[in-house]
Amino acid sequence: MPFSLQDRLASTRPGLLYAAGGAALGALFCVSGFLIDVQVRRWLHLQADPVHVFTSTTMHVLALVAPFILGYVFLQFGRQRHVNDERLQQLGQLEAQLRDRARLDELTQLSNRSHLIRSLEQGIASREWHARGALVYMLDLDKFKQINDTLGHRAGDLVLAEVARRIQRLCRSEDIPVRLGGDEFVVVRFPEAGERPEDFGQALIASIGSPMDLQNAFLKPGVSVGAARIGVDGGNWSDVLLSADLALYVAKSSGTGSFRPFQPDMRRAKDADAELAVDLRKGLERGDLELHYQPLFSTRTGRVSSVEALCRWRHPTRGLVYPNEFIRLAERNGLIVALGRAVLHKACETAALWPAPVGVAVNLSPLQFEDGNLASLVAGVLAETGLAPGRLDLEVTESLLLEPSPMVQRTMDELRALGVKITMDDFGTGFSSLSTLRRFRFDRLKIDRSFTTELANAETAEIVRTMVRLASTLRMDTVLEGVETEQHELFARLEGLDEVQGYRYAKPMADADLLQLLSAQWPEGEVAAVA
Repeated sequence: MPFSLQDRLASTRPGLLYAAGGAALGALFCVSGFLIDVQVRRWLHLQADPVHVFTSTTMHVLALVAPFILGYVFLQFGRQRHVNDERLQQLGQLEAQLRDRARLDELTQLSNRSHLIRSLEQGIASREWHARGALVYMLDLDKFKQINDTLGHRAGDLVLAEVARRIQRLCRSEDIPVRLGGDEFVVVRFPEAGERPEDFGQALIASIGSPMDLQNAFLKPGVSVGAARIGVDGGNWSDVLLSADLALYVAKSSGTGSFRPFQPDMRRAKDADAELAVDLRKGLERGDLELHYQPLFSTRTGRVSSVEALCRWRHPTRGLVYPNEFIRLAERNGLIVALGRAVLHKACETAALWPAPVGVAVNLSPLQFEDGNLASLVAGVLAETGLAPGRLDLEVTESLLLEPSPMVQRTMDELRALGVKITMDDFGTGFSSLSTLRRFRFDRLKIDRSFTTELANAETAEIVRTMVRLASTLRMDTVLEGVETEQHELFARLEGLDEVQGYRYAKPMADADLLQLLSAQWPEGEVAAVA
């Protein structure tokens, strides 16, 4: 970029000042020498008129150039000093930048981990932070990997920078906002009088969770927050951060947008979860998972129309462990993809032995969609097991589709292209809209069992009727879960539901028992005719 005239003047001004000083000194030397010579000549009774004195001595003629010589010398000196001053200033700026870089995160301009640790060490050692009731809030963005995978790392960086700005706006001047790395942040908070730990935690969740307009895409990253009290939940920086991290772990386990303060029993729960996660990993390697099957019956024929595969874990010491005890654990520890792959393969392999009209339903975790390879996995399993795509039904929950990412939409389209069926499970417990049902074109809606248990209530019964009419309009089959009584069964038949599932008909059973049931309902000759 070219220098302006003002910049040039500013850069040469120190040298010119030195040059002017040198010229003045040279002029003083010239004039003073001339005056001294005149006075000496008078004392010696020599001719002392100025013209004669000046022209009779070569020295005086040469002295005329002294201002120029000294001015030039001083000019060079001034320029050199200006260069040295600039270099010293640049070195000072560089040193300041290095100090800032040593304590700041380059992307977000928040404090970094090193600065946090030094600050915690000093604050804890002085006991001042404990006296002021300081807290450490640890934050982790929800589904940030999904943003990176679908919109790219540039969008991910923009999200992190915007999150940092929102955190800074909530902090006071004495608070310390920090980016630990990745999508993890920390805030050292000095609460005001009457401020509760959850007040600032909920403020963080509300601010970060509000929509972001980035690259013409509206994002709601969401955040989970854990908090620990300095000097109470930890006597040194390591223990305080560990306590905040444990609280964050519990918050993330409770679902997106959750806040949890540290409690002592969290350490025991985390240790137990860690031990169980190790056992689950080993169980997957040993093949300790087994499937039980609960049939769905057609309300028109009374026979088994499809079967839901239900995962069980045969633990070496705990016995049979049910999904509500280990599915969340698998999701938190990155085991859900491997677990889902094992369940899908076993279910399809077993279903290939059943009578051809009977299909198998497999539940999917929302995290399996974040893997990006779900459709390829399903296609590979179908090819390996020989199961026809139309006999596989994949069940998804409403939570997956509340704010579907481009990856979820693409995966749903890819699964649909394979020819498999897709069911919305536990319908009515979430917030699905009509546009969601139309966009994803489900084959079936499974009405949650909570509605079945309340069918005696007229309002609940009318809600279920409305669901059935809606599904019929959208050309979707309907399944009533939790059918346990004759009244439930009668309602399903009278209101036109297509299938029912529940203890009224059959409990989950082992594959050998299911095969016996299917063989009795579907003789070989009839199966061949249907096929």
